[in-house]
Amino acid sequence: MGLFKSKCVRCGTESTRNKVEGLPTCQGCELKLQIEREEARVCPVDGSQMQKKIICNVIVDKCPTCNGHWLDEGELLLLQNAVNSTGNNDFATGFIAGMIIA
Repeated sequence: MGLFKSKCVRCGTESTRNKVEGLPTCQGCELKLQIEREEARVCPVDGSQMQKKIICNVIVDKCPTCNGHWLDEGELLLLQNAVNSTGNNDFATGFIAGMIIA
């Protein structure tokens, strides 16, 4: 990685040192690529096809019917770390509200 950031080749707006498949790619575009490559999942509660949402830079599966949120292995820990790293309750409250609204 160089000292200078390059523009993301996918969105062209974010500067990044990150590369995906050898191309400068910002974190947001990297997450979108991961979403495109993940297989669709079915809600274990009602059988609906779930939608993928990005919450605190973590891909979360959300059921559009029952509004349930489902996490893959390790994602709960990533979300907990994101909440704990801010050190403020306003973020945690907003995070929980975002899960409800998302």
